[in-house]
Amino acid sequence: MILSRRGFLRLSVVVAVGAITVLMAAQSAKAWLLAPFRLLYSRLLSPGLEEAPAGPLSAGALNALSLATRALVGVPVQIAHYEDFFHWRAKNLRGYKALYERFAAALDRQAGQSVGCGFVDCNRQMQQKILEKVLQVRSPNTRWQRVRVAVLEREWLRFDQYIVRDILLLFSRTDAWTLLGYDAWPGTPRGLDQYTQAPSQTRRIPSPG
Repeated sequence: MILSRRGFLRLSVVVAVGAITVLMAAQSAKAWLLAPFRLLYSRLLSPGLEEAPAGPLSAGALNALSLATRALVGVPVQIAHYEDFFHWRAKNLRGYKALYERFAAALDRQAGQSVGCGFVDCNRQMQQKILEKVLQVRSPNTRWQRVRVAVLEREWLRFDQYIVRDILLLFSRTDAWTLLGYDAWPGTPRGLDQYTQAPSQTRRIPSPG
């Protein structure tokens, strides 16, 4: 049977639409089949906090966190608001108290393996060297290296995600502003503070008239 030109065009359209439909269905099926693996891969690279009760932070863990903060930022900081941050999270958010305690213990283990003493007894340079462990879990470039780190260094990956990044973010929002020359960081009631403080002896008060 010989098709007319119009019939041939209709057949071509039907075949093209069918091919596109099959292709889209195949891609949809592929995405549906791969979705669980992509979710698993994402969870592997981003470990969540373990379920653990909130509660007061021990003095030893707080001291280790404070020293780690100073070592990470590498410049003088007002440590009080970092300590308040750690205390609040430990007491109010599930999982953070246990995470902070494990972080302090991991720093002590690293210090013991490196120099045979606790983390709080190390000098600043050695503390920074110990914290390079965090930089190592950030450095993988290939997918295989990222999976390897996520499996073998999972705890340090969690420390980086929920402790180190929080410290650096808090620093960028607070002390970094004063290092840039500002009197205080955003949100600080500077006007009220200046009003309640006596004038500096070096400031010349203009005479009336």
